Amino acid sequence: MINNEYLKVILIINLVYILPVALVLYDVVPFAWRFCALIVVAAIIASIGYLYRFSAVELGFTSSQLRSAAKAIAVPTLVTAILMIFYHAQQGARLDNSAYSWPFYLFFIGLSVPLQEFLFRGFLFALLTRLKLATWGQVILSALLYSFVHIIYRDLPTLIFTFLFGLAWSVYYARFRNIYSIIFSHALLGSIAILLGLA
Repeated sequence: MINNEYLKVILIINLVYILPVALVLYDVVPFAWRFCALIVVAAIIASIGYLYRFSAVELGFTSSQLRSAAKAIAVPTLVTAILMIFYHAQQGARLDNSAYSWPFYLFFIGLSVPLQEFLFRGFLFALLTRLKLATWGQVILSALLYSFVHIIYRDLPTLIFTFLFGLAWSVYYARFRNIYSIIFSHALLGSIAILLGLA
């Protein structure tokens, strides 16, 4: 029999992680409002986190292990960035992202990425840890939900790559429980991918 905590988590995942994406996907919420939806969802999740009394440490906002986490993720991030640049030099852009100007990148790096990492790593791992879900389950669910949010772009390669990146970032997060290093990696790789028209 499923206990109340499992039901609460299932409800949170469906209402906050799946429903808003479905509303954008089926044009109930206009695609142009997707970032507004992200901000609203983050505010709702922050309120839920307050009700759960999650500490900053539980959410990954800690200087603990920051140096180790940053060292561990730096090389794979830089190698991936170089591979993306090399791919672009050989194959060119997949998508036309020329409409994005520098204010978009400031928003992406300064607000969108930290909110995404709070939603898909910090809060979700804290919630699933309290539920005593195995770490591998937390990693897989985090990567699946992170990839799923990108379904609104209706692009299969984007779904595949966001799942793979989500998996890698979730593994690092599960190991170090430090969100700052993941934010750095996500901001760098995401900006490069968008700038080069790869995502």
